[in-house]
Amino acid sequence: MCATILHVDINNFYAGVEIRDCPSLAGLPLVVGGDIEARHGIVLAKNNIAKSFGRKCPNLSIVPAHFEKYEQAMRQSREILMRFSDKIEPFGMDEAWLDVTTYAPTVEDGREIADRIRKCYRRELGLT
Repeated sequence: MCATILHVDINNFYAGVEIRDCPSLAGLPLVVGGDIEARHGIVLAKNNIAKSFGRKCPNLSIVPAHFEKYEQAMRQSREILMRFSDKIEPFGMDEAWLDVTTYAPTVEDGREIADRIRKCYRRELGLT
C-alpha cells in the first residue's frame, strides 16, 4: 500500500484573514505590512490581485499585521485537520502535511478527504 499524504496550504494566509475580517478589502490589491520599527519585513503577504501587478501596484491597500488573528486561524485550522488524521506535520502557520493513509487507501479517497478539508476551511474559517 502506498502512503497518502496531503499538503495543506492556506491561500494568501495573512491577506485572506484580513479580507475575511474586513470584506470591504475584497477586490482590492492588498498587502499585509510588517512592522518597520521592529524590522519584521515590509510586505508579509499579498493577495492575488496585488501579485498580478508585479513590483508596481497602483492603488495598493496596506494593512498592518494582526498576529493574534492569524494565530487563532492557525489553531482553528489545526483543529479541522485533527478531524482527518492524528498524523500532522505543521509547517509555519498556514501549512501542514497530513498522513491520511489509514483513512484513504486510494488516491481517489485522498482527493475526497482533500475536498472535505477545503469545504471545512471555506465554511468554518472563511479561507481557501
